[in-house]
Amino acid sequence: MTAAAPAPAPDRGTNGSTPKDRKTAGTAPPDRDRDRDRDPGTGGAAASRRPTVGLLTSLLAGRAAFRLALVGANAALLASWGQGPYAHYAGAMGTAQVLTTITSLGIEKSALKLVPRARRTGGRLITVFLACALTLTGAVVLWLGCAVVLVPSGDHRMAALLAGLYAALLGLNTVLVGLCRALGRNRADIANFAALSLIIVAGTALTTLLDWGPVAFIGWILGGTALLDLAHLPALYRAAARPVRRRLVAPAVGTSLLMASGDVAASGTLSLLFALLGASGHHEQSGHLYLMVLASSVLLNGFGYLLRLFQPHVSLTLRGVTDTRLDRRVVRRLPQVAVAGILWTPAALLLTRHAEQSGLVSPPVAVLLLYVLCVPLFFAVGSLNYLLENATTRTLRVTAAGSVAGLVCAVLLGLVLVPALGALGAVTALVAGEIAHVLAARLLLRTAPRPAAAPAP
Repeated sequence: MTAAAPAPAPDRGTNGSTPKDRKTAGTAPPDRDRDRDRDPGTGGAAASRRPTVGLLTSLLAGRAAFRLALVGANAALLASWGQGPYAHYAGAMGTAQVLTTITSLGIEKSALKLVPRARRTGGRLITVFLACALTLTGAVVLWLGCAVVLVPSGDHRMAALLAGLYAALLGLNTVLVGLCRALGRNRADIANFAALSLIIVAGTALTTLLDWGPVAFIGWILGGTALLDLAHLPALYRAAARPVRRRLVAPAVGTSLLMASGDVAASGTLSLLFALLGASGHHEQSGHLYLMVLASSVLLNGFGYLLRLFQPHVSLTLRGVTDTRLDRRVVRRLPQVAVAGILWTPAALLLTRHAEQSGLVSPPVAVLLLYVLCVPLFFAVGSLNYLLENATTRTLRVTAAGSVAGLVCAVLLGLVLVPALGALGAVTALVAGEIAHVLAARLLLRTAPRPAAAPAP
């Protein structure tokens, strides 16, 4: 007696449904998966939609208002305090910039990449990212609190410590509003940066009217930022899902660390270049470099923010990209950008140096001019790095290693150029670090092993 032949497997669609399921789909109860995907609290389709023109305009306007408020405030502070006090303030704020990146540590970018891909674990990912951000900020605040006890008193020292606290809380603020956007609460982002702009403007006005110094001004913006951070926490706590499984924590934290490497390297490079400039014979040019960073942040931070707005959609689009297509569209552009940077940067430096020595532009304008001439290179490197970060785990690791190589190159070159050229040398070293980042990424992509193809079913 022969065994009965097994029944044929039911015909299933791409989503695993059978013909019977599809026939009764119209009369079945509401699809929980579909509803879940529409729920911004758990990621899915809602988070992966392209932002509308109106939403883009509102979000970009909020960020632009904050950056323009910073630029205008610092111009007013320079006029109010004079060159000397402002140089100390600029050095403190510039050196502390790396703490903003450390307290955010790629969490915002990681959330915008992973939450849209998560159907059932979006709320738990929010829990992981929120806990990481609060832990990092707490560690930085504790470290700075210990420094208050150990460091001798003085206005310059106190300004540096307050600048560090402000940078740490600003990094936490970036993460909190990023998590709000991942939950579909875009109005929180707009209101947040409108409030930050008002805090900056009000602090500048009070500084002028009450003759505040750097310590009082930094304390004002520090207090306002802390209040905004506290205002975001209740809504995020309600959206967080518990309990969180351990197997979810490691990939989320690992992705955050890898995606943070580029930002940490960029902020670390700037902080180290500020430190080198402050220790050189051109220390009075710290204000020039800081004004350049603030002015350029209107363009570069706006560009980076625009990329993050599209990140959920791009992340899903690049999820299944093949290595061949990635090489054709992205990787082959890396050496082209590097060659263009190697040829253009020395020419831009010579042109700017000549304009400064000839009296055509003032030293602060010369620093800004050199940076503006190199902005296309920053945009090109940032775009390629953005695509590599969101493509595959292999390319994410490669671009993370490339950013470290860029940091090393910029600092080593800064040791030579900053004492010789001052702020112009710092900008040149910064550009050279971007070129080194691209070259290192291209070299590593050629040598790094590709993941083995999955066996055919």
